[in-house]
Formats: sequence, C-alpha cells, structure tokens
Amino acid sequence: MSMQPVSTDEQESTRKIGARLYSEILQRLADVTQDRAAEFMGTSPSTVSRMKEDVERVCHLLAAIDIQLAPSDSVVVDQREQQAIESLAFKYLQARQETWKRKS
Repeated sequence: MSMQPVSTDEQESTRKIGARLYSEILQRLADVTQDRAAEFMGTSPSTVSRMKEDVERVCHLLAAIDIQLAPSDSVVVDQREQQAIESLAFKYLQARQETWKRKS
C-alpha cells in the first residue's frame, strides 16, 4: 500500500475534527459531572480530571483514523444506507406529487 503525503489542509481538518470531538466530550463531561463519571468508573474525580489530558490526544487520533463518536441515543448509518434512505424518500415524494397532480 503506497502512502500519499498528508497535506497541510488535511492536517488542519484533522486538528479541527479532533478539537470538536474533544469539545463535545468536555461538554458531556460537564453535563454528567466528573464526580458522577468517576462513580460510574469506580475511580476518583481527580483521576477523571487527569484522564482529560489523554482524551485530547485520543480525540486527535480518532480524527486521524476517521472515526466519529455519537451519543448513545443516536442512530448512525453509513453513507450507502443514507443514500438508500434518500433515494426511497425521493421516490416517495415523487409518487405523492403525482397523486396530488392527478387530484387537481
């Protein structure tokens, strides 16, 4: 497998995505609180606080390997599934429009 050089635009995009992921995690941690997260993990809030430093690096790694995070109540579909959903929705709307035209 040949490796293409990574452009500065790609590096910047990866940095921005990593920063966004990190921001989302920090926001969620603020919502849940470090104390509560620590309880779930069976550790101390200070340990969770120290872990935040590693989380930033992990977020940049996730961005570099093209992995996104999603909340547990989200539904995630891949690009092919999204295209299929859009195609079915388009066909449905076309059929509805034809029905409306015939009724008018």
